[in-house]
Amino acid sequence: MCGIVAYIGAEKAGPVLLDTLKRLEYRGYDSAGIALASNGSMEVLKAAGRISDLEIIYRSRGEPEGSIGIGHTRWATHGRPSDENAHPHTSGSIAVVHNGIIENYLELREQLRDKGYVFTSETDSEVLAHLINYHYSGETNGDLAVSVSRALKDVRGSYAIVVMASGIPYLVCARKDSPLVIGIGGSSNYIASDVPALLPYTRDVIRLRDGEIAVVHRDKIEIMDISGAVREPAVERITWDADAAERGGYPHFMLKEIHEQPRAVQETLAGRISEMEGDVRLDLGLNQWEIQTLQRVSILACGTSYHAGLLARYFFPRTAGLPVDVEVASEFQHMQLRPGTLLVAISQSGETADTLMALKKAKTCGVKSLAITNVVGSSITEIVDATIYTRCGPEIGVAATKTFVGQLVALFLLGIRLGRARNHLLPEQGRRLLGELSRLPGLIQAVLERRDQIREIAQRFSGADIYFFIGRDILYPIALEGALKMKEIAYIPAEGYPAGELKHGPLALITEGTPVVAFATCGEKIYSNMKEVRARGGEVIAFAAEGDREAAEITDTVVELPNTLPVFSAVLCTVGAQLLAYYTAQILGRDIDKPRNLAKSVTVE
Repeated sequence: MCGIVAYIGAEKAGPVLLDTLKRLEYRGYDSAGIALASNGSMEVLKAAGRISDLEIIYRSRGEPEGSIGIGHTRWATHGRPSDENAHPHTSGSIAVVHNGIIENYLELREQLRDKGYVFTSETDSEVLAHLINYHYSGETNGDLAVSVSRALKDVRGSYAIVVMASGIPYLVCARKDSPLVIGIGGSSNYIASDVPALLPYTRDVIRLRDGEIAVVHRDKIEIMDISGAVREPAVERITWDADAAERGGYPHFMLKEIHEQPRAVQETLAGRISEMEGDVRLDLGLNQWEIQTLQRVSILACGTSYHAGLLARYFFPRTAGLPVDVEVASEFQHMQLRPGTLLVAISQSGETADTLMALKKAKTCGVKSLAITNVVGSSITEIVDATIYTRCGPEIGVAATKTFVGQLVALFLLGIRLGRARNHLLPEQGRRLLGELSRLPGLIQAVLERRDQIREIAQRFSGADIYFFIGRDILYPIALEGALKMKEIAYIPAEGYPAGELKHGPLALITEGTPVVAFATCGEKIYSNMKEVRARGGEVIAFAAEGDREAAEITDTVVELPNTLPVFSAVLCTVGAQLLAYYTAQILGRDIDKPRNLAKSVTVE
C-alpha cells in the first residue's frame, strides 16, 4: 500500500509534491521520497519515516528547483522501511514511483542483473526502474512512453506507476489493478493515487482505467492502452467540498468521520426508498426472474467489510429467504459457486486486492455479481454486473467508521429489495423496515450526544490489558467490529464473541476488573451472559435500549441507546463502540488517524 503523486506545470514542484503526499499519508507512512527535474538534471530526496522527515531534508537541501516531479509515501511490502527502500527508484536518467506488487520481480531481477544492472534496494519496485531504463536506452530511441509500454509487457502483477526522465518535458503513468487519478489544472497537471490529494488544486479529474498508459504534459494529456490505441479522456468533476478531505476543526479525521455518519446514512438512503410501496429502488443487474430464482448469496470481503457481510448472514434469510455464505476474500481462492448464487463483494475503496482477486476467480463460475463500495469508478466496479455506492464521501482515517455504517445501510437496502422482489416481504413489512431505517440519521445523532458519558467510560478502563465485546444474533458482527476498532487504534488486545460462547472457553480470561462490552439491544438472552461476567469479577459495559431496567440491575455502566428495531440497533451499537475505541486511544496518546503497521486501502495481496 503506497501513495503516489506527481506534478508538471509552471510552479515549483517540491511544495506541491510535499503537500499532496501529506494528503495521502493515510495510504502508507513508513518512508517517503520525491524526485525533481530541472535544467536536464534530477535530484532525488528520500527519508525513512513520515512526510515531515522528508520535508526537513528538502529544506536542508535549499528547497531544490524543478517544475516537474514525482513523489511517494510507502507502506512496506518488500523490504524494511529505510532510505534505500524508499521510492522513487532510479536507473540512469529514469525515476519511478510504484504502488502494487510485481509478482515476477525475482525473475526480472536476475535477467537485469545478467545485463549489468545493479540493485541497491530490497524492493520489487526497483526492477521497474531498471526495466524501463533498459528499453529507454535501447531500441526505443529515448521514447519514454514506448519504453514504459514495452517494460510493462514483461511485468506480472499489479501496478500504478509514474515515470520521469531527465531532460524529458512530460510524465508517463500507467495502472493495472491499482488506482491512479490525473488532475487537470490550468497550466499544470497532477497525478495521484486518490482524489483527496488533488482537491486543493483541481476538481477536474481523469480516472485511468486498467491497462492504460497516459502521457502527461503541462498543457495536454494523452491516454492509450498498452497496444497504443488512443482514448479520448473522460473528465469527471469532483463535487465534494474541499473541506470534505480536511479535519474540519476536529482533532482527528476519525472523530470527524464518526460525526459525519448521520449525513453518510442520509446520502446512502437518498432516492432509494419508496415508503409508499415498501420497496427499495436499486439496480442489481438482475431481472425479476433471476431474483426470484436465486438460491443463495455469497459475500466476499476483508476486515471491517467482512464484519458488515456477517450482518447480512442474519438479515437476508429473514427478509429475503436466502441463505448467506460470508467468506474472508483471501481464503476464497478455491471455492466453487453454484448456479443461482448472487455474489456480493464489499470493499470500502473498491481496490482491496484480496477481494478483487477472489471476485475475479469467483466470476469464472458464471454467477451474477454485485459490489458495495464507496468509490465511484474504482476497480471493483469494472468487474461486477452492478454496484451499490455508499455515498459516504472521502474517509481519511485508517480505521473505517462512516464507510462501515454505509455498508450496513447498503446491505439493509439490498436485503429489503430482494425480499420484496421475491415476495418474501409483504408491502407493510417493507414499509415498517424502511420507515425505521429512515429514522437512523437522527438516532445516530442521539448516540453521538452521549459522547461525554462514553469518554468517561473510556477513561475508567483505559488501563485495561484486554477488552471483550459480546453480542447475540445480529449484534455478534458488531462485537467483532468493536473489538477490531479497539485493537486498531488503541492497541489494546480485544476479542469479539457470540455472547453464548463465553462459557466455552473465554470465561477463563475474565478476571477482576476485566472490561466486557455487552451489546444488549437484541433480546434478553444476553442478560445471563452479563451475569456470568459479573460473577467472575468482570466489569460489564452495557449498550442497551432506553429504559432497559434489567441491564441497569446487572451493571451500573449502561449507555442507553434510542429505541429502534433490533436489527437497526446494530448501527447504534457500532457508533457507541467507535466512540469508546476513539476516546480510549486519545487518552492513551495513540496516533489515531495513522495507527502503526496499518494502511487505509490494502491494494496488495
